[in-house]
Amino acid sequence: MHWIVVILIGMASSLDNLAVGLSYGVQGKRITRSANVWIALTATLISLAALIAGRLIGFTIPESLAGLCGGSLILLIGIGSFVESIRHHRKSSTTIPEADTVDRDHNNLITSGEVVWLSFALSFNALGTAFGAGVGGMDPLSVSIFIGLLSYLSIAAGQWMGLKSIRTQLGSVSEVAASILLIAIGLFTMLSLPF
Repeated sequence: MHWIVVILIGMASSLDNLAVGLSYGVQGKRITRSANVWIALTATLISLAALIAGRLIGFTIPESLAGLCGGSLILLIGIGSFVESIRHHRKSSTTIPEADTVDRDHNNLITSGEVVWLSFALSFNALGTAFGAGVGGMDPLSVSIFIGLLSYLSIAAGQWMGLKSIRTQLGSVSEVAASILLIAIGLFTMLSLPF
């Protein structure tokens, strides 16, 4: 069951990455491999820090209560994200920079030097989830590595679809889908606790 939650957290954390890769690709902006590695490393390190912080707090309370708190936190983040994305009908997160802003030299090639803000913006979207997973007692190393791996794969897949002009509505539903996944993770974590 532990790995199911890890996979769901990785997926929820990477839906924005998939949408960004797709959106930038449709606009003809190619994210280089080194830039994608930078984004994935940033996601890994920020998630690891949040997971460790959550884990330290989780150690101070009983295991079942830590799991309940972690699951509740993830559930509340999911509900809050869902309500906000429905209310504003946003197509993507307002914290994600536009492709033209990121591609400063306008050569349609987004390099590692141009993705610093983008990498932090994508990573901060998963900060609360990672913290909640840490409070719930999840292993920081395995979860953060999986988040980084899925970050890389999601952007690569989105880029491929976007550059091939495979039009989907992913950009408009990524936040709703991520919210639903977070709600599922929160409920799953809480319901699988031994009482």
